[in-house]
Amino acid sequence: MIVKMLLVLFILFVVCLLLVYLHYFPAIPRRKENYPYALLLGCPSHNDGSYATSQIRRCELAMEAYKKGYFDTLIISGGAVKNQYVESLQMEKYILKRIAMPIVCETKARNTWENFQFTKEKIGDVPVLILSSGTHIRRACAIGKSFF
Repeated sequence: MIVKMLLVLFILFVVCLLLVYLHYFPAIPRRKENYPYALLLGCPSHNDGSYATSQIRRCELAMEAYKKGYFDTLIISGGAVKNQYVESLQMEKYILKRIAMPIVCETKARNTWENFQFTKEKIGDVPVLILSSGTHIRRACAIGKSFF
């Protein structure tokens, strides 16, 4: 009897956890054919100004999406959060050394919420393709729903 009750409680607990997870980390929406903008979320450089692996990966993702025609203009958002290097400007340098594309830098944001807040102030209420790392994208999409 006790084992059955514990099993039922465990199942209820797992279901509750799943529902909470799905609420706060919704599924990533399907991509449209083309967006006027893509928002590349910033990532800090190393303290010596060299590129972090995650920065490079995000930049490579943005370049690949641009080559495929997924967006027209890239917005890179991120300020100088961890050190004196402004994330968006560092990432812009990396990209422009490799490919020519229209880029707008947002340099004030200090976190993901501000990435969206300041980007919305720049472009208004238009569709945006969100670009980030795999470990960050679900949370970013959940926050992005509040803005776009």
